[in-house]
Amino acid sequence: EKKSKTRKQRRKQFKNNSSRSLNNIIRGGLKNSSRNARSSIMSLNNSIKSVQLNSFASSDNEQLKKLMADLKEAEKKQRLLEKQLKQAGVTVAEDISYDVAKEEITRIAKRMNEIGSSEVEHEDKKIQAELREEYFKLEQDMEKYSAALVLSDEYAAEQDRIERDWVESNADDNMEALKKLRRHMPVDVKLLSEAQLCGEETPNGKYLPKATAKKFKRTNVLQMIRIDPEDIVRMHPSTLENFRVTGLTLTERRGVYTHLKDMGPKWEAMKADKMTERKWTWFKMMKLNFKENLESYKRHVAQYGPPGNHPYATRKNPNVGCPLLGKQCPLKADKVIDYDGNYGYTEEAEYLESNLKKADKEDPGAKAKREALELAREKKANKRQDGLKQHYKGKLLQVAKAGGSCAAMDDMMDKIDDYRLKWMEDRLTKEEDTKREQIAFMDALNEIKLAVLVFAERSGMQMTGKRDANATNPDIRSPLELGLSEEVCEYCFTIFQEMQERMEELKVKGGIFKSSTLQLRELMDELHERNISTLKELNIERPEQTRKLKPSNEIKRQIEEKIAATKPPPQEEEAGYGPPMGGGGGRGGLMSAIAG
Repeated sequence: EKKSKTRKQRRKQFKNNSSRSLNNIIRGGLKNSSRNARSSIMSLNNSIKSVQLNSFASSDNEQLKKLMADLKEAEKKQRLLEKQLKQAGVTVAEDISYDVAKEEITRIAKRMNEIGSSEVEHEDKKIQAELREEYFKLEQDMEKYSAALVLSDEYAAEQDRIERDWVESNADDNMEALKKLRRHMPVDVKLLSEAQLCGEETPNGKYLPKATAKKFKRTNVLQMIRIDPEDIVRMHPSTLENFRVTGLTLTERRGVYTHLKDMGPKWEAMKADKMTERKWTWFKMMKLNFKENLESYKRHVAQYGPPGNHPYATRKNPNVGCPLLGKQCPLKADKVIDYDGNYGYTEEAEYLESNLKKADKEDPGAKAKREALELAREKKANKRQDGLKQHYKGKLLQVAKAGGSCAAMDDMMDKIDDYRLKWMEDRLTKEEDTKREQIAFMDALNEIKLAVLVFAERSGMQMTGKRDANATNPDIRSPLELGLSEEVCEYCFTIFQEMQERMEELKVKGGIFKSSTLQLRELMDELHERNISTLKELNIERPEQTRKLKPSNEIKRQIEEKIAATKPPPQEEEAGYGPPMGGGGGRGGLMSAIAG
């Protein structure tokens, strides 16, 4: 019997939560329409009164009849809208003043806190039933007064004031965060690979940390701070929705919000358009996440102190200072990528698009090629998103995970291309350094291993504890993920073979290298078999390859052509004038000829 009651209570709670979510979604549409209908009715009533007063003098009832017909139509529309609201489970807002609604909400909240919850328990079952019934009625009253409060003009004005205060109080810190990000990010970050970002010298002679370069390329929403806001306003909503906004530090959220804050009102003003509404929704969620992170950070600072004066609890004093470990502490989480340094990049509002615009007049062909590539990438991203939604039947969490996995596999193949290109270029342009190449190979193996472990776990393979083939989970991946996973396997097998051949060429034993490569090969073989097996279960052929794997001889030829193109052309020898008179060479022959 208790279990049955618990189930009913859970159903009731789920129903209430669903109703509240639905309220938030449709309240802006249906309730505003209902409110507009009421305003129209009030206006018509006032007009009718005016006409009635004048009709006694003019005896002209035509205008009155028209107004009466309009009034009936408005009342009919209002009843229909209210009926739709009730069918959707939304409480229709009554005409209650702001002050009354605020007082009632305070009173109801106080009484609800006194009772405790809808599952309150009491020794006397009769009193318990009365308390639960009272709590239920209080919930209904709370919803009624809350709806009236939210729709009042005073509430809207108060929210605007609160929003302005929040913007003004955080403006300086937000702008400083944006400048910090720009000092770490080159203007052409979108065109550079991860290897180029951390391998090329910055304007002030430093090198960008690998972790920072990795963050810029993988959390691609950060690259928006180097895109002209006017270009962002015109972006397709799917482009915005495909930006990764998870895993941002507070400093990064501050910088991105500051760069985009002027676009929010523009999108909000045009949200009647469905495409623009998607942009506004994306911006609103991004801003909401930033606000939540900021409030959490400020509460923590108020309790345990700001940076520089933020003591941590110790074994000797466990009750003094911040008890949170690692990234659980908001201050440490914000310093995972430290932007306090300066790498010489401009902190001014300089954008990649502005540089490209200058070249438009000189090279329209380059512009057309760039636009075509961007359009192709956008179409590819949209097609990928549609395919994932179809496979996972609209389950947004699974679609998001699959999209992240696909992006990670793309990044891994980009990395392998960069490794192969850099290693071949070093062999052709630098002196042979066995130790340098060994270190580069081991770094690459470690990077590949970390990524492959994630891909294998995504496939359902057991990656923790003792390996057991029977303990694997079902493979739920989509055909698109399976195709990309096969491409990753081919890329990895190729780079493993090339590294092995180079180690043999250098006559290096490399025991650790061989064992690491062997372990990775075994893991990749298992992942490959799982890919093929899942494709057979789905009765689907392997998807078409998304990229072409270049053979090493083609990479070598391209680099040799590049080196040859950079060499200056040989200078032509000046024409000689023949040997001096008298047959002798040099100054002595000339003097003897003069002497006779």
